[in-house]
Amino acid sequence: MTLLFIILGIVAAAILIFAVVFILRKVKFKPTQDKAKQLEKLNADLEPVGFAYEPKGDYFYSLMDAWQRKAGYCRLYDEASPTFNMIMDCEPITFSYGGKRWLIELWKGQYGITTGAEIGIYNTTRPDVQSTKFTGTFYEAVTDAERMPLSFVLRKNRKVLLKRSALHWWITAFKLGEFSETDTLIMDAKITFPNSEMCRAFTDALIAVGYTRREFSVRRTTVSIHYTTPHTKQPAAQEGVSAAVVQQTNKNNCNLFNFVTRDYPQTMDKLEYIKAMLPQLYHFFLHSLYSKALFDAFGWLLDLIHGKYPTPGPDPEPPAPTPCPPCRPCNPCGPCPPCPPCCPQHCIPCGCRPIQRCCRSVPTRMQPGCTDPCDNGEGSSCRR
Repeated sequence: MTLLFIILGIVAAAILIFAVVFILRKVKFKPTQDKAKQLEKLNADLEPVGFAYEPKGDYFYSLMDAWQRKAGYCRLYDEASPTFNMIMDCEPITFSYGGKRWLIELWKGQYGITTGAEIGIYNTTRPDVQSTKFTGTFYEAVTDAERMPLSFVLRKNRKVLLKRSALHWWITAFKLGEFSETDTLIMDAKITFPNSEMCRAFTDALIAVGYTRREFSVRRTTVSIHYTTPHTKQPAAQEGVSAAVVQQTNKNNCNLFNFVTRDYPQTMDKLEYIKAMLPQLYHFFLHSLYSKALFDAFGWLLDLIHGKYPTPGPDPEPPAPTPCPPCRPCNPCGPCPPCPPCCPQHCIPCGCRPIQRCCRSVPTRMQPGCTDPCDNGEGSSCRR
């Protein structure tokens, strides 16, 4: 517990430093009045991280062809998420249909300084991964033809916080500056399947993990799920003391964000202010929506799945040294011969110096013919 208090103390100190920096750096700032132009700039910044902003609902959402689509999904991602400040209820529902194994997963919770929810659809025809680091199923994001109409309403303490609907493979919505504990969030999700057979396979899987008819309903091929508490086993890191530490950090960061942007009620103005005052924090936010570092940490798994992992080989032999030609004899009181270009240090022992310094490398006794060449105005320059 002492270690936890130390960690929280460090986090609190860091937050205080950020607050002081913002106060000290605060200058007159006027947000862009052209909101269409402001939105265009913001979405241009968000596109490389796979997201966009919707001002009508005041939320951030994932793009259709976001880079996350190539990353697929497996349980390791949920287990590692708290490392990147994501504490959420995870509900993976797996079933078989059409010769493929499918995963439809629901998430709700705290994603850094945003509260949000997700529905993702994945499948695979591959055998399970068998490696020293991971044994289990790796799923690919579905193709465009396999996408389904998805929607959800996320409520916090029974008040609507977010709404989202789309034909998608991964539907998301995140509200910036909102802090929530996962048990205060209720997600009402809807998934429309292409046919009754697939719909039945999914509902059978819901029942198998513990859902009752009071928690889901079916109308034709649309399944509605009242998602409060997950029925599947949660990753250990998403619960307990470690999760509490992450949540305290998230809460502190949300408070900091809201404090320093309190003069700007609109989200786009808040972000534009942060970008102008402290660009480092702005870019930190962009990459924390759904941290790319999370997926970068599993690059080895993606390489393994796609057959790109390298085969270790022997270390290459170091190149043999190039032999250096011997130095030519030096004339102590005359011009030095040129040194071999490959290793001029080999010339040092022969005593070569520029002509005005040649006598400094010979014995202290005067040498014949040394007077004139070595007389450079330094008096006894022909002696060492």
